[in-house]
Amino acid sequence: MSYTHLTTAERIQLYTLRFKDKQSMTAIGAIMKRATSTISRELRRNTDKKTYGDYLPDTAQEKMRIRRASSKGRFNGISAITIEEIKQRLKQYHSPAQLAGRMKREGKATASYETIYQMIYADHQGLGIYKQYLRQKQKKRRRKGVKQKRGRIPNRVGIEHRPKIADLKTEIGHWESDTVIGANHMGVVVTHVDKASKYLLAGLSKNKTMTQVNKVTIALFQEVEPADRKSMTFDNGREFCGHQELSNRLGLDCFFANPYHSWERGLNEHTNGLIRQFYPKSTNFKIVKEEDFQEVVDLINHRPRKSLDYRTPYEVFFSVSGDVALQV
Repeated sequence: MSYTHLTTAERIQLYTLRFKDKQSMTAIGAIMKRATSTISRELRRNTDKKTYGDYLPDTAQEKMRIRRASSKGRFNGISAITIEEIKQRLKQYHSPAQLAGRMKREGKATASYETIYQMIYADHQGLGIYKQYLRQKQKKRRRKGVKQKRGRIPNRVGIEHRPKIADLKTEIGHWESDTVIGANHMGVVVTHVDKASKYLLAGLSKNKTMTQVNKVTIALFQEVEPADRKSMTFDNGREFCGHQELSNRLGLDCFFANPYHSWERGLNEHTNGLIRQFYPKSTNFKIVKEEDFQEVVDLINHRPRKSLDYRTPYEVFFSVSGDVALQV
């Protein structure tokens, strides 16, 4: 049973039972159908010290109101300037995790992504209307627990150990990897994007199991030269528990981003969004034909990109000169 605050009527009943009828806290809890700890805490927190221990219902109600009003000031340490910048970045469809990480990188005052979510759902400083810019628009904020349902990944190596050159985007062969799930978990797409060229390798998978994801990945990389297989960075999904097999079969090093740090694999997240242009979230990937899907992959790879000086990912990836220093 979820906890709810005592009502004014309950506080009056508690006062009568405790101080007029002289009932024990256990008996009061049974009569009011409240936990004994709830009764004890109510008396402890709302006793009027000036009256030497008397519990007054009106005073208790007022104290509760003051505490609740005070708790709403938990965001007071965040300046109006910071909140205004958070609003502007949300309007650009930056997630709270992305904008918090970016502002920190730029040396600007910010708040944790969890705090930003809380401010949005509490409508602090008018942030409630910015819920429309969130990718998932739940009615309530779902807190992420400490325990991970996905479980641990054996022999996981964190992204902090990945070669620094991967972040420079000047060297072909550093890949970001993920999956795109169909509606109601109907079918899966496995995606791999080269960080330097933005070249996409993607294929349909029967399901999201480690075995199937590895099978699709190994098939996709058969067309890639060994020199262009240097590293692969995943999120922390259990479907990537087979990273050691991929490392051995493809001759590359595997790394994992930090949990809930989607910006560490921002290119992959963006590319998955490009796929969604053709296959929205309502898509059942189990009925999509592989040849049709690869036509979409080709369209994405032959689309000119501003960050590539309007070259295409295909042109940069297969460039003879290997000049990919035009990235931002």
